[in-house]
Formats: sequence, C-alpha cells, structure tokens
Amino acid sequence: MLILGVAILFWGSFALLFWTYFGYPLLMYVRAKGTPAKTAVTETIEPTVTMLIPTYNEADVIRRKLENSVAIDYPEDKLDIFVIDDDSTDGTQAIVEEFAPRVTLIRKPERTGKMGSVNLGMERATSDIVVLSDASPDYEAKSLRILVQPFTDSEVGVVVGTLAVWDAANAVAKPAGLYWRYEAALRKWETKTGNTVAVHGNMFAIRREIYRPITGKTINDEFSIAMETMQQGYRVVYEPDAVSYDDASAHMGDEFNRRVRINAGRYQALFGAGYLTQAPTFEVAFRLFSHKLLRPLAPIFMILMLVANVALATYHWFYQLSLLGQVGFYGAALVGWILERQGKKVRLLSVIYFFVSSNVAALFGLWRWLSGTQSVTWRKRTAETNTDTATVE
Repeated sequence: MLILGVAILFWGSFALLFWTYFGYPLLMYVRAKGTPAKTAVTETIEPTVTMLIPTYNEADVIRRKLENSVAIDYPEDKLDIFVIDDDSTDGTQAIVEEFAPRVTLIRKPERTGKMGSVNLGMERATSDIVVLSDASPDYEAKSLRILVQPFTDSEVGVVVGTLAVWDAANAVAKPAGLYWRYEAALRKWETKTGNTVAVHGNMFAIRREIYRPITGKTINDEFSIAMETMQQGYRVVYEPDAVSYDDASAHMGDEFNRRVRINAGRYQALFGAGYLTQAPTFEVAFRLFSHKLLRPLAPIFMILMLVANVALATYHWFYQLSLLGQVGFYGAALVGWILERQGKKVRLLSVIYFFVSSNVAALFGLWRWLSGTQSVTWRKRTAETNTDTATVE
C-alpha cells in the first residue's frame, strides 16, 4: 500500500509537470488552430498615447532610452513621454531634464517602488492609451503604431508587445531566448482563443480610462494591472509585431534574482490579491492555474518526483532508469553552472542549467512571499550589449 502511494506521488508530480510545460501549450495550440481568424480590421487608429517610464538610478541607460523614445514614428502632438523617477541618486533626473520640454520629468520625494510610480504617472496622464515601459528597452520605430492597433477592438483593454533580447558575450540570452520563444508561441495561442495571462513591463499598453490604482505594495505590477483589466471584462492580448529590444542579463545570477522577484510577485497576485480564486471566468482561472500557478510550483513537483523515484528504484527497472535520467539531468545542470562561472557555455548544458536555476528561483520566490521578505523596490541588473543577434520574448 505504501509503494502504491509513492507511485501515485511520482506519477502525479510527473503529470502536473507534463501538463504545465507540454499539455497546456498543446491544448492552446489545438484550440488556436480550430479557432477561426477574426475578420481583418482595415481601420487604422492613431489615439493619443502617454509613454510612462518609471526609473530608479538609470543613468547608464536613460539617455539612450529617451533618444529612442523621442525618435519613435508617432505624431508628436499625440505622444507624451513621462519619466517618473523614484528618487534616483545617480544623476538620472539631470539627464531626463536635458530632454525637456519633449519629455516630462515627474519627481517622487522618496522611493516607494515601481507601482507607486505607475499610479502617479496614471494620475497625470490624459491620453487615450498609456504605454508602460522599463528604462532599458529600445522600441522599433513603428512599434507604437502597431501596438495600438488592437484597440480598434472595443473588447481589448491591454496589449503587450514582443521583447527581443540581444545576445551578448557571457550573457544568458540564448537559453532565455529559447524559453521566451516558447512563451511567445503560447501567448499567441492564448490570445487567439481569449486572453493571454503572461505579460511583461517592456511594452505594455492599457486604455487609460479602465486603469484601477493598485496598492504600492504590489510586486508584479503589469500582471496585476492585466488581471484588473480582465476582471472588468476586457481582453489582454499579445501583439508579436510590436517589438522592443533589451540587453540580456550579463550573469545568470542577475536572471536568478529577477525570477525570484517575479515568482514572489506571482504568489502575491494569485493568492494575496485573490486573482486566482476570484477570476472573472472559469476559462481565465483555468489559464492562470495551468500557466501561472503550476509553473512556480514545478520545483516542488520535481523534488517530490525525485524523492519518490529514489524510494521506487528497488522495485522495478523502469524506476531505476528514470532515477538515472533525473540524476543525469541535474548533473548536467551542475556542469552548466560550473561552466557559467568560468565564463564558458555549452548550449545544451546552459539550457538545462537555466531551467533548473529558474525552478530554484521559484522556490526562493515562494519563501519570500510566505515570509514577506520580498521588497517592492527593484535592483538593477547588469547587462552587456551586442547588436549582432537577437532572441525574442
């Protein structure tokens, strides 16, 4: 009876891992293939837009960002650019002031975090659409024109663009890029069949009139805004042709810290804010469960599967082979980690290390959420730039 219970634990953990990484994406793919394409919209809209850029100690990137922003192909009289500075201490504000009056600097007297900056910027904006952007990504010239077109559909409340990550020496762009290409495909399928539940802060557009102020203690601001949008009955969609470019993290440690924060924020949003239990429809709840809850829980399933496998290894040759496979997989991740610390990369090992590291980060995120130790303020990551190749989120 004990062995049966352990076997159920093993196969149950495997089933949940398979579902979140393969089963759910396959279901979305099949559903998207069976969903008729919407009639193409021939109307081209040109709404007023505010680009809202929260900053904190961004002196190394903000000049490039603003040069890119003022050069975007969009009517100047219809585009406001706001920089909401979170009390920077590195000269960011002085650089922003050089772009006046084309760029408006909004100073905060004390550091309160990104969500507080977003709320303040939304209060000041008067445009039809507000585009949230981090301080580091560059936008393609016509990206804003493309990004706002889905708003011709009155049901659309939020549109998220594509993030292309420059590959760089000693960066994690290649393994991250593989993952984000997978995520981008899933977002397309989710969008075609309803809502995407995966968003990011590099290019995030929302109808200003539907924005609901969110508590300054929120960690994952864009995800929370997207959920508030869905609760009002609007759709959240992905627009792959609206492209921004950002630098890859120069070290896996930076990527690890970013993912810890993301996962802590995910738990906060799903349970603390109640977005999972109070989802507007069963379909949204199903997508959140499959795409946003099971992912951060994956390391727990991986641990349970390994422990159960050890207990079952003496009972059948299949479990001996599966244990050997698991040990080999984690051993490959360890080698990938060692090579990364030495400044070397083997593509397959880097991908395995990225996957395992991301799941370890999810455990840290869970702990920070449970312990309440995740700060709402953010820390800049280091980056290296190479304009030769790019991978896409």
